[in-house]
Amino acid sequence: MNEQQHHQVLLLIPHYNNPEALAKSLASIGADEPCDVLVVDDGSVRAPLDGAAESALRAAYRGCGELHLLKLPQNHGIEGALNAGLLWAKQRQYELIARLDCGDCNVSDRIARQISFLAQYPEVVLVGGAASFVDQNDVEQFVLRHPCTHQDIVRYMKKNSAYIHPSVMFRLAAADAVGMYPLDAPAAEDYAMFWAMAQRFKVANLPEVLIRYELDPNGISLGKRKIQLQSRLKLQRKYFDGSPSALLGMARTAVLLALPYELAFKIKAKFRGNKT
Repeated sequence: MNEQQHHQVLLLIPHYNNPEALAKSLASIGADEPCDVLVVDDGSVRAPLDGAAESALRAAYRGCGELHLLKLPQNHGIEGALNAGLLWAKQRQYELIARLDCGDCNVSDRIARQISFLAQYPEVVLVGGAASFVDQNDVEQFVLRHPCTHQDIVRYMKKNSAYIHPSVMFRLAAADAVGMYPLDAPAAEDYAMFWAMAQRFKVANLPEVLIRYELDPNGISLGKRKIQLQSRLKLQRKYFDGSPSALLGMARTAVLLALPYELAFKIKAKFRGNKT
C-alpha cells in the first residue's frame, strides 16, 4: 500500500496509564496494514508516555504507517480523548477511522479487510466485526458475533450495541455529521454514536473475527457498570418506537442493572461458550 493510502486511514487508540497494554496492541498491527496510528494519551500521570515508555512503544510498533502520539495535558475521559483524536484526524483530512483499545489485539489483516469492504460498499459508513474474547492468559473463552445487515443491526440496537467498539471502522465524515462521540452518554459513548449513525446511514458488520478482546472480570467497577447501563437505558428511551423488541431491550437493561456484574459475566460466558 502506498503513502497516500496510509494517510486516508487512521487507527485511533486512547490510552490512560497503561503503556504495557498499549505496546501489546501496537505489536498486533500487521506489518502491511495500510493505516497510520494515533495514540491519544488522556493526561496520564502515573504512567505517562514519555522517555523510555515512548521508545518502547515505537519499538513494539512494526506497521508500515506512521505512529503519532497526541498527549492531552489533562484527563478528559474516553469521550473527550476520542473526540480529540477525531478532531486531529479531521484537521489532517483522514477519511476512515478504525478503533482499538489498549490490551486488545488486531488480527494481522483486519484493517485491509475493512477498507476493502467499505470500498466495495460506499453507502456503508460503519463496519465492525466479530471478536474472540480471551482471558488474561490469552485463552479463548468465546467468540462474539453481531448481526451483519443494516436492518438486523437496527433491530438489535434496541437491545444493546450491535458493535464491539474496538473492532469498528467508520467514515470520519459520518461521525462528524452526527456530532462525534456524545458527552452525555457516559460509558456508552460508542453505543450512542453508532446508533445515531444507523439512524441516518447504512451500517454493517463482518462475520469474521477481527480482534482478540481481553476479558477482565475484575476490571470493571460496579459503579462504572451501573453508569453504562443507565446510559444504555437513556438511549433506549430516546429511540423508543413502541415495538416489542424495544420494550424487551429496556426490560433486559433493567434486569442487568439489578444483577451483580460477576453473575452477569458468568451467565454470558456460559451462554456464549459454545458459540464460535
